[in-house]
Amino acid sequence: MKLSEVIAGMEAKRVSGPQGDPEIARVTCDSRQVVPGSLFFALSGAKSDGARFVHDAVAKGARAVVCEKPVEGLAAKLLEVGNGRRAMAVAAANFFGRPANAMTLLGVTGTNGKTTTTYLVESILAAAGEAPGVVGTVSYRFAGQEIPAPNTTPESTVLQELLARMREASTTAVVMEVSSHALAQERVHGLSFTSCAFTNLTRDHLDYHHDMESYFAAKRRLFIELCAGPATVNGDDPWGKKLLDELGREGRTAWGFSASGVADLYVRDPRVGIEGMQGTLVTPRGEAPFTTRLVGAHNLENILTASGLALGAAFDLSAVIKGIEALANVPGRLERVSGRGIHLFVDYAHSDDALTRALAALRPLTKGRLLVVFGCGGDRDQGKRPLMGEAAGKGSDLAIVTSDNPRTEDPQAIIEAILPGLARAGGKEHRVEPDRRKAIELAISLAKPGDVLLLAGKGHEDYQIIGTEKRPFDDREEARRALGVTA
Repeated sequence: MKLSEVIAGMEAKRVSGPQGDPEIARVTCDSRQVVPGSLFFALSGAKSDGARFVHDAVAKGARAVVCEKPVEGLAAKLLEVGNGRRAMAVAAANFFGRPANAMTLLGVTGTNGKTTTTYLVESILAAAGEAPGVVGTVSYRFAGQEIPAPNTTPESTVLQELLARMREASTTAVVMEVSSHALAQERVHGLSFTSCAFTNLTRDHLDYHHDMESYFAAKRRLFIELCAGPATVNGDDPWGKKLLDELGREGRTAWGFSASGVADLYVRDPRVGIEGMQGTLVTPRGEAPFTTRLVGAHNLENILTASGLALGAAFDLSAVIKGIEALANVPGRLERVSGRGIHLFVDYAHSDDALTRALAALRPLTKGRLLVVFGCGGDRDQGKRPLMGEAAGKGSDLAIVTSDNPRTEDPQAIIEAILPGLARAGGKEHRVEPDRRKAIELAISLAKPGDVLLLAGKGHEDYQIIGTEKRPFDDREEARRALGVTA
């Protein structure tokens, strides 16, 4: 593809360098991925400035460079732009032939619930006769293929290539977890979503966004800039109420949902048990009874989110119900591991709100004690550590504090930051075991028949990051080993 075709619609402030319209073989922002004929985007990041690698990229064969500031002595065409990430999203879409135009896009954003929502929507799409694709935290999935997901929403170049592969595999509809990072960094710029949903907003990623207003501002961009169709929004969440008010003032179609009362979407007469839930789904498109094997009252919110997303994209209520009932579980989201009469669940809850929700979901199902194993990630928001401790102390009968992904921090120092929150919770019983494997073994040894045990924080992850090394570790496998059961 010619450079002029790749950069069509990209606003350049200044163009300099050799004349001509070179053939472009790759679009990338990683100088290590440059091949002869590449268009290289020199982006400024949190840890490095892409402008430092411009000459290296040209030496490897880059025919053109896009940068936000001048670069002297460059033996390639240079395009200066005001927003490099936005420009890259435009170029990536052009390079891969705008694949999103060939499929229906559904997007969900929020702090918690995105992954379960996408699994539900994937099941609904299949029930509706669509060929579904998924872009999310656990994996990227389409046409029987499953690709590990390094990022919830990948960089625009990776995302557009992924969408192109989905198009080639005849994917007809894609549900996407749209992260706040992706919105702030323009990874989804230029995409047009048919239907969008907002799950909730609680403290997370403040190491990046710094404050909740900035975090919300990133999330709202999905609805204000990228979604022309109906928005499904959690009316029980204060930030959701704010979004509903804003969309209403602009005359946009927005459905509020509630897991605790009557709304545009709600569940009438919900019945929750250790084996699943049932009730009547009430929507703007009618109502119907349903049963689900998903556990925990908080999954009613996820069912409402997924239902609104699908109905907003004009899928039938019958397909919604069929899809909800077909989904057995979601990896690492209150995923059950059974053995020795103990109800053990593995969940990705890694914020204080998510941990509170997970424990609150399990409390009504607990006949004995509710135990939790948890920690906090290193090199991440330190302010949430005591909040996680407080959530565990208030929500459980016994908390075992351990390591999550300590990364380059001292695991014991992270634990020490968690403990004041546990103390604030009123002196509930707790133990400390920095070794996560030993902590899981300890919890299982202390659990008795009728108890419920939650392993929180890592969910579907099959690794633990210690220092800069990613080591194999899976809470589910560790639990099975300690219980003496097989998958």
